[in-house]
Amino acid sequence: MDINQAVAELVQREGGVCIFDKIAFPLPYNTDAVACKFGLGAELYMSPCDQLLLRQRALEFMVDYWKMFPDKVDRFLARGTKRAVKFSGDPRARIQADIDLPPHNGYGAALMGMVDIGMKIDSVDPYRADVMVCRAEEHELSCVNAHFQICNNQGVPNFDVLLAATLRWCAICQPVHGSAGFVFIFESKQESEYAQQLFKRFPGFDFQGCVDFSMEAQSVHNRIKCVNWLTVLSDALVGELGGRDKMRAALEPVCKLHAYPGGVVIQAGACPQIGDTGSDDVPEAYRLVARYTKSIRFEGYDHDGLFRVPQGLDDREEALAWIRRFD
Repeated sequence: MDINQAVAELVQREGGVCIFDKIAFPLPYNTDAVACKFGLGAELYMSPCDQLLLRQRALEFMVDYWKMFPDKVDRFLARGTKRAVKFSGDPRARIQADIDLPPHNGYGAALMGMVDIGMKIDSVDPYRADVMVCRAEEHELSCVNAHFQICNNQGVPNFDVLLAATLRWCAICQPVHGSAGFVFIFESKQESEYAQQLFKRFPGFDFQGCVDFSMEAQSVHNRIKCVNWLTVLSDALVGELGGRDKMRAALEPVCKLHAYPGGVVIQAGACPQIGDTGSDDVPEAYRLVARYTKSIRFEGYDHDGLFRVPQGLDDREEALAWIRRFD
């Protein structure tokens, strides 16, 4: 059976999305190893500004993420290192000490936590928060992104948790744009090559590509990557689209607008949708947001796209086809 069909039938048989927390998409050359997991996540992009301010926002973002899952998140990946170190208790002091180390220009670190789902070879953390502050001379977007399991220990979807967290992180980080919803989880960009059929089958899942998008966008800071269940727009982008009143008239009541200090978050429907192109199911609320924000979407890819694609396919063409999936 086609693995996409198997996943779709498994979700239907199990009666909900919580099953995604217990399964993984294997590597094609080693079915004992994980290529991709599934979760809820958010990514936010920040325009260049004072380095100290960006690093402080990164700290507050990571501490807030840990407070959400203190029993799940127990490893810290310091900047310039490849191996995460275990910790217990509040990681604020540890992160602050890492931030304070010279040089004081640019910064990258992560918090993470593993859950055993029974795979023999598993290095894909279902809990992870990353920060990337670009060096001042690069004039590129900085970003934060995080993901976590779709449901809690009681089998209740974490949709409200994601919405509340996204609004808090927007207030903390003051992003120019971003998104949140269902996401694919990879250890690295390289594994995305093996999951292209998932990309094409389930349009509601996003690919978190903070660093890659920042490198592609370079000095273009006012164009969004794509839309998801939650689409984050700064006040400047809202103004470019005609203002909040015009946005409400165009999107409500299918969508809901949430204000935060510095912008709005568009919520496409009551809860995030997976979609299934195999049954011609592309969430209409997502389509509505995509159409409304099309004029502020970034499409200037001229490097390596957002993700790895199988040999014979063009990185740029596949990236553009994917970000246009709700058109």
